[in-house]
Amino acid sequence: MNENEKFAAAGWPLILAGAAILGSLALACMMPFVALAALAALTMSRAQALVTVAGIWAVNQLMGFGLFGYPLDAYAFGWGGALGAASLAAMLVARRFAAAVPSTLPDPLRLGTAFAAAFAGYEALLFCYALFAGGTDTFTAAIVFEILANDALWLVGLGLLYAILQRTAPGLFGPALALRPR
Repeated sequence: MNENEKFAAAGWPLILAGAAILGSLALACMMPFVALAALAALTMSRAQALVTVAGIWAVNQLMGFGLFGYPLDAYAFGWGGALGAASLAAMLVARRFAAAVPSTLPDPLRLGTAFAAAFAGYEALLFCYALFAGGTDTFTAAIVFEILANDALWLVGLGLLYAILQRTAPGLFGPALALRPR
């Protein structure tokens, strides 16, 4: 594997991880897990997307417990685990929906459809966890919409960044926008 191929394999996941770190620093409680999961799902192999999403979640948790002082109790650890599981599930849902959408659909609609399905699955899983662990009061329409808007903005911004990277460095990121599960 030459240097370009090595960077191509690691570059985009590292960019998403960097976005996650910046997102954690800026918005510790509003990490755009679904946006990151959907982009990973549609731009990477399944294995690479799983590792990327799991790594992003782990960095977010390390920052939360290490820098932001999340409480070291079962409730916080449980919610951290639930966020990780829901993020991985969102990635898998996004892949499944993207693969099921007709290939004639424009890439932004493919990404939007996959994101919408992933967001619904993510929130449903977290709500089910909240029924068990507590915290259903955080699932008001206003809060869920705020999280949706945050994730959607990250999705658009990082999606545009991906498109720019592909156009400016096609040897590293591909010759054209190709939002398809690989």
